[in-house]
Amino acid sequence: MNIYKNVTFLSIWLLLIPLIMSFPISATPQEIPVPLEETVVVETDTLYTVFDSANPFIPMGTQWGSGWHQVCNEWDWYINYATGEIIYWRITGWEYKDGYTKFIIHVRKGVEWNDGHPYTARDIVFTINLLKKYPELSGGWIVEEWVEKAEVVDDYTAVIHLKKPNPRFHHFFRMWGGLTIVAEHVWKDKDPKKFKNWPPVETGPYKLYKVLPDLKMFIWIKNENYWAKKLGLLDPAPKYVVYRYAPPPDIDLADFVKGIVTAPLPHIFTWDMIKAARALAPPGEVVLAPFLDACPGGISAINCAKYPLNITEFRWAISYVLDREKLAKLYPAAEKTDPCYIPWAVPGWRIFDKYKPMAERVLRRIEEEYGFKVEYNPEKAKEILDKLGFVDRDGDGIRETPDGKPIRLEILTRPPAVLKEYYVGVELVEALKKIGIDATIKAVDPAMWHELTALGHYDIAVGVLCTPAWLTGDLVDMFNVVHSKFYAPIGERAMGGIHGANPRYVNPELDAIIDKLWTLHPEDPKAAELYEKALYIWIRDLFCIPVVETAFVQVFSGKYWTGWPTEVDMYTVPYQWWPNFIFVLGKIRPRAPVVIEYVSVWIVKDVPAFTGADGKTYGPFKAGEYVTIPKEDAERLIKEGLASYKPPVPAELKVIAETVTKIREDLAKITEEMKELARKPEVSEVAAAVAALSGAVYAALALSLITLIAVIAMGILLLRKIK
Repeated sequence: MNIYKNVTFLSIWLLLIPLIMSFPISATPQEIPVPLEETVVVETDTLYTVFDSANPFIPMGTQWGSGWHQVCNEWDWYINYATGEIIYWRITGWEYKDGYTKFIIHVRKGVEWNDGHPYTARDIVFTINLLKKYPELSGGWIVEEWVEKAEVVDDYTAVIHLKKPNPRFHHFFRMWGGLTIVAEHVWKDKDPKKFKNWPPVETGPYKLYKVLPDLKMFIWIKNENYWAKKLGLLDPAPKYVVYRYAPPPDIDLADFVKGIVTAPLPHIFTWDMIKAARALAPPGEVVLAPFLDACPGGISAINCAKYPLNITEFRWAISYVLDREKLAKLYPAAEKTDPCYIPWAVPGWRIFDKYKPMAERVLRRIEEEYGFKVEYNPEKAKEILDKLGFVDRDGDGIRETPDGKPIRLEILTRPPAVLKEYYVGVELVEALKKIGIDATIKAVDPAMWHELTALGHYDIAVGVLCTPAWLTGDLVDMFNVVHSKFYAPIGERAMGGIHGANPRYVNPELDAIIDKLWTLHPEDPKAAELYEKALYIWIRDLFCIPVVETAFVQVFSGKYWTGWPTEVDMYTVPYQWWPNFIFVLGKIRPRAPVVIEYVSVWIVKDVPAFTGADGKTYGPFKAGEYVTIPKEDAERLIKEGLASYKPPVPAELKVIAETVTKIREDLAKITEEMKELARKPEVSEVAAAVAALSGAVYAALALSLITLIAVIAMGILLLRKIK
């Protein structure tokens, strides 16, 4: 069996797309119900199931990929990870007092919710008190563990008293920090477990315009009274932002080339598709923004609550079968990437550089103490399994546990469309089979992936190694996601986890180190030793396995907009699924309008509906129709033999042409007979003159008849054209 059957087939198929696109596309591209020249169209790989809720506190309370997270909701402050800039947004700053036990946050004057109510310190304190009352809500653990009380000093100042020192508390208010502040005037007296907050009342630059469930589409419209626009901080140019579920690859590529989709998702818009788009689109309309993601790809979590996955040596055997060098060369989402051996992005994510020497020391120590090394070595994997007593006892090629049960593992991945993860799962399945472990792959929608991993219904979850540490540059945020406080038995929802996949790992020693680190400033000399101890435990116990660096090429359409981030001008992280996408929307500007020339043509064969060069839908057309369409589309239809600038010959005109031909033949015959008669000597001169005159009369009558027939024919054509 070819382990890359699915991957290779898709790659080859994508290379054939240019040939396919030279023929009429049978699948009709989706029309966007707002003007494309005023719109940015963004795609997601998540199938929409939630169409009427913006509750950030409960499972499935918001719809990922709908645009709510990106253009409607906002955070108090951001970090520009492309430049290192700190962006104070809804706040102007913070300060600590009393040994990091008093946190004071300062709200910016002029910030407003999209219904016009001011955003104040009261909203911050209300949200904290709400989570204090309902600690089971998302973000509740932060308040329960850290907050003693919160109080409002005035509309622009809130004071939060902490139970214990925490010099990192300000990060909970940062983009994706964990505390989503809600509007007191909207949420007050509402049940936070049921309230939908729909349409969403948030502070972002866009508000809900309409939801089209049948089209799998959310449409957001610019808030002309946006607070940051009033303060001169941000004024996005697009009037609309559309988020839609991505169509199949052929339609997706065709839509991008035509400018119907502006920002595809690089998880599924592969490097092969990008190359095809560059070959098909006009020069300058395919804008590339390659950027190394902070989260390596590989195994997000191994379920340590299941046997034999709860055995550390067994997990190392899994690591040994992964050929990182090979997988890096086959990486489908970019032109190239690198293998990854530690649980963060190296070398591109510079925020972690200070920890690299520490990681190298830890890897050497593990090899010295346990003989384990992060490398491809299937024979070493077999040796480990043999020592554990996992051998093939019945000769069927599958290893059994000491009590005789076959070892079978299910590899959970997102769907094949998310090729950068799925192909790792395919490789892992085949590699495990080669060492005697029966493995199968289970591909599910991204939302279901998160649901199954939160509930513990998985064996090995392939995905990305994402933790909050990449946001802060502080490894305590990585260690914290596997703290025992987030543990839950299989079947119960667990918080924390790597990219939300909780490995159900419990280690009191690591818990104690994490608890101590939280109270120390990252630069405290006492912290360095604790960081290294925790990293040693993390890599030694191997409940997640890095495999390749996640390199993305975010691609944008330049058909209607300019000013996108590029490799030479990476003014911010270019990813369209990040909350900082509002800063991209604030930077781009309309491209000089392209004048589209329209022409009229005759349809000579039936034409199915198609999306024209102007983004509008035309057709279907029947043979014989006279239609006006963009010249670019007219030329294509003429080339394909489906249309013509010349009118088709109607059936009536064919009959007329035959009649004219017959009249001409008869006329010629009569004329020749008259001439012959005139030559005969027995015919008098008078008779000859009469014959000649008769011939002239016949000729004049015939010419008049032919002219009349021609006029009738022209009338027929004109009537058809008018219709």
